[in-house]
Amino acid sequence: MSFLIEAILSLLVLITIIVIIYFENNSLEKTNYIYKSKKIPKVFDGFKIIQISDLHDKTFGRDNSRLIRLIDDEKPDIIVVTGDIYYYYNEKIENSLKFLENISKKHRIYFVTGNHEYKDKDWENHKRIIENYGVKIIDNMVDNIRNHDEEIYIYGLKDPAFYHKSVRYTIFEEELKKMKESMDEKKFGILLSHRPDKIDIYSRNKVDLVFTGHAHGGQIRFFDNGILSPAEGFFPKYTSGMHVKENTTVVISRGLGRTIFTFRLFNRPEVVITSLKID
Repeated sequence: MSFLIEAILSLLVLITIIVIIYFENNSLEKTNYIYKSKKIPKVFDGFKIIQISDLHDKTFGRDNSRLIRLIDDEKPDIIVVTGDIYYYYNEKIENSLKFLENISKKHRIYFVTGNHEYKDKDWENHKRIIENYGVKIIDNMVDNIRNHDEEIYIYGLKDPAFYHKSVRYTIFEEELKKMKESMDEKKFGILLSHRPDKIDIYSRNKVDLVFTGHAHGGQIRFFDNGILSPAEGFFPKYTSGMHVKENTTVVISRGLGRTIFTFRLFNRPEVVITSLKID
């Protein structure tokens, strides 16, 4: 009898663990931030930005219907995609391309590359496909978002994985400097970059607001801290949240998919929603 009870309890524990892991990997979590700055033009007060990062071919419902519904319900002014939309070696890449195609029908999208786009041997072809959807890929480019008679900058950094390892971050920062030199420093700007751990580079170059991803929230989180990230290794500092250094604010998405481990734990897939406010 005691053996039967132990077996039933063990089965219940196993089922509970499976349910928790399934929930942690398949239920979407919204994180809302308010970013305040005196540089934000009046007509951009309340401007809503949804960030999608590190999808890695993950689907939430058929053709990502749950994710798309969440985005549509929020009615964002723009969507920013901060890299690793797919796995470079995954046959399910069509999941991510279909997602971009579907959301681009209703929303304005800005996109920068991550390390998985670099590893994709067919990236140039996929890039053309994504651009044909109307998505703006702004690797090392400056663009303007116009609202009535006012504008703000939106600009992006190509992922440093595209450069030789010995000069990777030198070129990364040089490209940022070039873009900053072409901009009016009095005008508000939003930077898209895959890398959250380069906060010193962003701060040194007086970036206002940066959207980043890459760290996957540390994959497994305890006490609101990540365990492991691709860039910083074990017990990383930059895996989630809004971080401020001097006059630079870095928003880090925990992402939606997974890479290092086959599951996420205490780290639900995240959609970041940031509203601009005049300070």
